[in-house]
Amino acid sequence: MKLATFAAGLAIAAGIMVVGGHSVSAQGVNSQQTQTESKPAPVTVVVNPGDSLTAIANAHQTTYRRIFDANTDIVNPDLIYPGQNLRIPDASEQLAEREIPADYAAVADAQTSYVPQTQSQAVASLPAAQTAPQSGCGDNQYANFIYMHESGCRTTAMSPNGCYGIGQACPASKIAYCGADYACQNAFFSAYAGKYGGWAGAYDFWLSHGWW
Repeated sequence: MKLATFAAGLAIAAGIMVVGGHSVSAQGVNSQQTQTESKPAPVTVVVNPGDSLTAIANAHQTTYRRIFDANTDIVNPDLIYPGQNLRIPDASEQLAEREIPADYAAVADAQTSYVPQTQSQAVASLPAAQTAPQSGCGDNQYANFIYMHESGCRTTAMSPNGCYGIGQACPASKIAYCGADYACQNAFFSAYAGKYGGWAGAYDFWLSHGWW
């Protein structure tokens, strides 16, 4: 064995790595590592009580639609839940457009004349408090229990921290398109109860936590 030949072989081996039977130069590997390191880390947020998709989007300089498209577990943009993890897409990311449910589109159309800039403006536009509860409140005993304990079944009930309506939507702007209309509010909160599997589940959660 000649030492010069052996040394030359080591020099070649140092510049080339063999991976899976394919030769990859050390320079190529370093380039791939640089590209991986330069890719921005995913941004995720945890939904807090009272959050809306629009508010989260505004806070991260994006749109509710891009967050909806990036998170396929969101079925309806109106329904996100405390504790839920949402991925905020990068501005350069290409997203497949998802179909928004028809009932959300109807709500969006109803809100076209109402575009609150601040929560105080949204609160100011809501009707004044009722003096008596809504009769026959709720579609069942579970809904009635929650409505009675949240608002006394008053469609214009407003809490000190800005929650509104028979089921106390937070913030009030979430349900401002309903005004004091009972049927509209009841439909909103009935859909919201779906996060608990229905009114019975919402009732059980309320008993355990004192809120829903």
